[in-house]
Amino acid sequence: MSLLVVSCSSDDGPGSPAGLAPPIELDCSLLEEDVTLVDNPDAPVDYIINCRGQVKGKLTIEPGVVIEFGSDAGLRFHGTSSIQAVGTADKRIIMRGTEPSPGWWQGLNFITTNNTGIMEYVDISHSGGQTYNGIGESSIIVYNRGALIMNNSSIRHSEGTAFTAIKGSKVTLENNTFTENVQPLIMTYTNADVISASNDFTGNEIDKVTIITNGGALGENHIWQNINVPYVIQGTLGIGTGGSITVEPGVEIEMASGSSIKVQEGGLKLVGTETMPIIIRGENPGAEYWENISIAGANAMNEIGYAKISGAGENPSSNKGAVYLYYSAKLNIHNTEFKDLASCGVYGKLLHSQSENPNYESSNLTFINTPCTELFERG
Repeated sequence: MSLLVVSCSSDDGPGSPAGLAPPIELDCSLLEEDVTLVDNPDAPVDYIINCRGQVKGKLTIEPGVVIEFGSDAGLRFHGTSSIQAVGTADKRIIMRGTEPSPGWWQGLNFITTNNTGIMEYVDISHSGGQTYNGIGESSIIVYNRGALIMNNSSIRHSEGTAFTAIKGSKVTLENNTFTENVQPLIMTYTNADVISASNDFTGNEIDKVTIITNGGALGENHIWQNINVPYVIQGTLGIGTGGSITVEPGVEIEMASGSSIKVQEGGLKLVGTETMPIIIRGENPGAEYWENISIAGANAMNEIGYAKISGAGENPSSNKGAVYLYYSAKLNIHNTEFKDLASCGVYGKLLHSQSENPNYESSNLTFINTPCTELFERG
């Protein structure tokens, strides 16, 4: 089904100046089938949506289409439904509220199993009124097995987060702008490697990208790119067998209260440069804010270098090191500064037969305002 704009009426409609073609008010029941929305060059606004549409077919939006959403309206994609909203640099697709107020309309929700959904050259504004399964306000929510490719697009003036993708969702984000929102992005840890430096996350109330963990362990190889805002880790970021995280030079990571990085049999490479160190700090200043980086395995990849680590050591009676090594854990740490800790910089456990950890190397470490430097104990 194609919705074509053909109108000779001189009647004014919402969003349409006198003498120009009025918009079509879209009946959301049509979204249960395949629908194509086309651009009418005589209409400043092509479509008005005043309902919460349940998309069950393929929604195609052609270049240049302008859609305005009424109060509390929005679109939710179910089952095998998909979106094909592909504009161009000269004919962008516009999705905005009928009123220029943050959260005026709900936004887009993808719980579809179809991974062909794509949005290119799409500008979204004044949405973010939706919540879903405990997720706070967000303009776009990709949930569970939902999938979406979003490139060369923008989200502005969201009531809350611009883009949220969690619970096993699959997304691709390239060359997007997330600005003038409360915060730009919330992403599950299994998707953190798709957070591309080609995106702009600045100009929001909170210029941070939040990484949500669920207690599981990463089993793939990821690279965290040097984006233009800090990452915030919430919870325990686990790295398991077959998994690894390589953090690029210059990356800043903030640790939420109670958060930690736990390297099991996986690998962790935190190596900056002298001019672009990797910074890992508490989300708020001061010692004893977050737990630690713990390493249990003997993965040869484990390395920390040209890094600055601060604010760790929560629960210092049981958490004895900002970097905590279990028996014979592998780590090469060098050119790293520890500052404002509630416990040691590096703490390791030894077997009763050991006097040192044979898999541990350290050099050029600096300790500022720490109870101790490097400590290894049997037991």
